[in-house]
Parts: sequence; structure tokens; C-alpha cells
Amino acid sequence: MFRVRSPQDFGAGVFFMLFGVAGLFFARNLAFGSTEHMGPGYFPVLLNVGIVTIGAVVALRALAVDGPPIEGVAWRGPIFVLASILLFAFLIERAGLVVTTAVLTLVAAYARREAKLLENLLLAAGLALMAVVLFVFALRQPMPIWWWG
Repeated sequence: MFRVRSPQDFGAGVFFMLFGVAGLFFARNLAFGSTEHMGPGYFPVLLNVGIVTIGAVVALRALAVDGPPIEGVAWRGPIFVLASILLFAFLIERAGLVVTTAVLTLVAAYARREAKLLENLLLAAGLALMAVVLFVFALRQPMPIWWWG
């Protein structure tokens, strides 16, 4: 029986292989063609075969090389970043670019445990100003700056 010496690498290899097999499954009805006359399935099939191959190499390597164990998932970062993205989608038309940018910056900043309020307030103000200058004035995007605009 095989002994997995690097659980992280083994898990990553299995994930890559599953991802590649899923890609091959979804590309199964696309015409492959040939190197000279590539069909719509040519690149997806080759790409996914490469992904499966890389996954197999990583998983097999995990059987031979010692590595770290699988650690617990740190949920704080993904939750705060996802919350800031959802807040942006909800607030942009209701609160305007300045408030939305400031709020999403403050929420996303707390993905770090070491977040400091004063630093984040200054960052939020600077990013809000830059967003207005870039998107509204330089790129002329039709978005409200404030909730009443």
C-alpha cells in the first residue's frame, strides 16, 4: 500500500486531476480537429490533459517526498473579501462610488487580523478619491459619485 508523505501535495494533485477531468467532460462534444485544422475542442482538450498530467505528477510526487500536513481552512479572509464584493454590488447604485469604495475597503481590510482602524480609514479615503478620479473623470464612466448624484 502507498503511504502519502505530503498530504497537501496529494490533495492538490487530486484536485487538479478532478478539475482536468471535469474540463474534459465538458469538452467532450466539441470537435477536436487536427493540428492543421483545429476544432473548437482542440485547445480545451489539450489544456485539460495538461492539467490532469500536472495533477498526476504532483500526486505521485506526494508519495515520495515529505511535506506538510493539510491545515485547517482560514475562513476569515475569504468571508470578508466575499462580503466586500457583495456589498459593492449592493451599494454602488444606492450609495454612490465614494461611500461604496470606502465601505468595501473597510470590510475587506478586516480580512487581516492585524487591521487597524486609522490605517484603514486613510486607505478607504485614498481609494475612494482615486476611484472617483479614475472612473468618473478620467474614464468617464456613468456612475454616481454620491447617493444623491
